[in-house]
Amino acid sequence: MSSTISRRLAPLRLGILTFGVLIAASVSAPAVVPAHATTAGRTVVPAHATTAGRTVALTLKCKNISCSGSWFWRQGGLTGTLLGSGSIAGPANATTTGTTTQPAAADTLNFGVKAGSTSGCGRGFIEYITPGSAINFTATVPSKTPGSYGTPCPGAGSSFNLKS
Repeated sequence: MSSTISRRLAPLRLGILTFGVLIAASVSAPAVVPAHATTAGRTVVPAHATTAGRTVALTLKCKNISCSGSWFWRQGGLTGTLLGSGSIAGPANATTTGTTTQPAAADTLNFGVKAGSTSGCGRGFIEYITPGSAINFTATVPSKTPGSYGTPCPGAGSSFNLKS
C-alpha cells in the first residue's frame, strides 16, 4: 500500500522539486545590467560579463534602413555556458557605436546583423576564439536573400563590427 501511495505522489514531488529549483534560480540570478550608453537616442544594451575581460568596440553602420546587431559570448562552444549577450540598434544611414566587455573565459562568439524586415536579409557568424585574445569580426547584410530568385535586401551593405 505504501508503494502505491509513493508512486501516486511522485508527480507531486517532482512538481515541488521543479518549483523549488525555479525559485532558487530566480533568487540567485545575476542582476540585469541596465542600458548605460546612448548615441543620439539609440540605446546600446551591454553584455553581462561574468568575469573581467577586454573592452570591445561595437560599430553598427546602417544603410538605407534601420538595422541591429547582436552578440552572445559563450564558454564551451555554441551550446556551452552563456557568459553574456547584448544588442545594438541604429537608424537608417547612420553609424552607431558602443562598447561591451569580452568575458575573459569566452571561447565562442556568436554574432550577427539584421536590416529591415525582409526574411533572409541578415547575416550571422560563429567564431571560436582563444579566451582573452583580441578580436576583429564583421557581419555584413547581403545584397540579396539566399536562393536562386534572391529578393533584394533593402539594407544591403549594413554592417556590424566587434573589435578589441
